[in-house]
Amino acid sequence: MDKNKIIKEIKKILAQKQLKNLIAVCIVLGFVLIAMNVLLPSSKTLSNNKVAAGVTVGNAENSPVTKETDEKNYEEQQKTDLKNILKKMNGVGDVEVMMSFENGDKKVPAYDKNSQKSTTEETDNQGGKRVNNQNTDGENIVMTTSDGNNEPFILTTYKPKIIGVIILAEGAANSKTKYEIEQAVSKLYNLSLDKVNVYSMKK
Repeated sequence: MDKNKIIKEIKKILAQKQLKNLIAVCIVLGFVLIAMNVLLPSSKTLSNNKVAAGVTVGNAENSPVTKETDEKNYEEQQKTDLKNILKKMNGVGDVEVMMSFENGDKKVPAYDKNSQKSTTEETDNQGGKRVNNQNTDGENIVMTTSDGNNEPFILTTYKPKIIGVIILAEGAANSKTKYEIEQAVSKLYNLSLDKVNVYSMKK
């Protein structure tokens, strides 16, 4: 086929209105697909990052490292709060505090209690009757499902209890100030006085 004839045939095809409309639609669709390919990956990446972040946070909350960090933060906060309140007492001056805690949090799970009562009547050969009452009590820990794992449903979590306090205070050389510190700490943490040790700070 001659080259000129081929060019003429192509020009005839391009001259048709329907074909022009079809080409225009194809071009528009092409731009739409390109735009979608540019925008969608970023949104998918963002959502994947959110999911990944959620998984990481969830795992971190349940990890022993995070629980240990929470306990240390709690203990440090208790020391800071006690130092701040003692410094405001008249005559105490500068203060350093050391505390002893029980190990770990105490968690109280929910229990499902079941009580059953049964009564049985027995008749012997002489016509006498005997009644047996039986009480059955039982309780099971209520379980909950988290991330596919069965775990006890926790009603209350108790923070580690303070079992001893040592205090170094500038004003503890004064017996009255020392006594007031001992009384305040003993009542604050419900400790016996032998668990509260107050000493004069080295100058």
